Amino acid sequence: MKKLLSFLIILLLACPLAMVSQNRSIAFVDKPMAELLQMAKDQDRMIFLDAFTSWCGPCKWMAANMFTNDTIADYYNKTFICAHSDMEKGEGPELARAFQVRAYPTLLFINKAGEMVHMRVGAPQKVRDYLDMGRVALTPGEGFAACARKYKEGERDPKFIMKYLDRLQGAYQPVTEPLNQYFAAQKEIDLLNRDNWMMIYQFQNDIDSKEFNYLASHQKEFAKLYTRDSVNSKISGVCSQAIYMLGRSRNFNETTFGVLKEKIMNLKFDDAGKTIFEGELNIYLMKGEADKYLLLAYTDLDKFYSRDDARLNTAAKSFIQMATDPKYLEKAAQWARKSIDIRSTPENNDLYANLKFKLGNKPEAVKYEKQALELALKLKVPTESYEASLKKFGE
Repeated sequence: MKKLLSFLIILLLACPLAMVSQNRSIAFVDKPMAELLQMAKDQDRMIFLDAFTSWCGPCKWMAANMFTNDTIADYYNKTFICAHSDMEKGEGPELARAFQVRAYPTLLFINKAGEMVHMRVGAPQKVRDYLDMGRVALTPGEGFAACARKYKEGERDPKFIMKYLDRLQGAYQPVTEPLNQYFAAQKEIDLLNRDNWMMIYQFQNDIDSKEFNYLASHQKEFAKLYTRDSVNSKISGVCSQAIYMLGRSRNFNETTFGVLKEKIMNLKFDDAGKTIFEGELNIYLMKGEADKYLLLAYTDLDKFYSRDDARLNTAAKSFIQMATDPKYLEKAAQWARKSIDIRSTPENNDLYANLKFKLGNKPEAVKYEKQALELALKLKVPTESYEASLKKFGE
């Protein structure tokens, strides 16, 4: 169980972001809101407020990796009065109530009158996202608050609804009500038009909705207009979410899951089997059912990922952490070896070497660990772990 949970944590936290060395940071002003508002009036600038908590992991990641980016720092320091506030200390709870902050981090843009103009929840991972949200906040009528006001006043143009739903999603607020209201006014045949396709593609994630079921039953027509890959990707994404939500619910059991799997197979889209396979693996990970996870991957992974080097390597890595049965370790070694055949990297050579060592084949382990080290030296990446493995192998 500990090995399974450890692997799950690694899997969830893994994020292949390559950050470039930076020298500048956002210069946050540590002052009460009243003083910040006076500064905003005096300088005729908007306030950018990072609403965080001390226990929030994404808040810390964003502070360390994005607020220290030169491009972001230069833009925000030049454009806004930048402040941050722990929502659980000092005037933080009062600010959280005033601006309806319910999740962390929340990034707020506040005008000199003390009104929230725009908000974004979460820690975006692209520099472009931070520049875009700043520009949205500065453009009259584009921010979250303005869009919410327009919607309340009755604006229902499809292009506006797309924008409003995007603002809601960015603010981590539900899109279900406005989305359903919009589609309630649409004729079935009109669901094929581009505006409605984009609305379905970006926002409709309910497997039981009439829009999704119309898409599923008219796949050929949608594919002809908007490509087969995009249609397949959308249907697969909705089904994956349905599996995930069922796995987390109290209603989950083999019967309810069987009903959902049958429903997904009956949709007859390209990746139905792969979607169910991935969803089932994730459920076993969530529930800590290592035996079921290992058996399912052992039985079916090759069916869907025989030529995907990254997925083969990931599966082999999970097995070396979770499995003790030699048959599972042998299967993991086969996956790692296939991964090397497709694209040889220091990582998959090292993994294969460690699997062979665990299986008692020291000569093979040494051979591939030396290959991992050679590749790492050629690529000029850290070699300590490969050297440590060779030492462990007795070399």
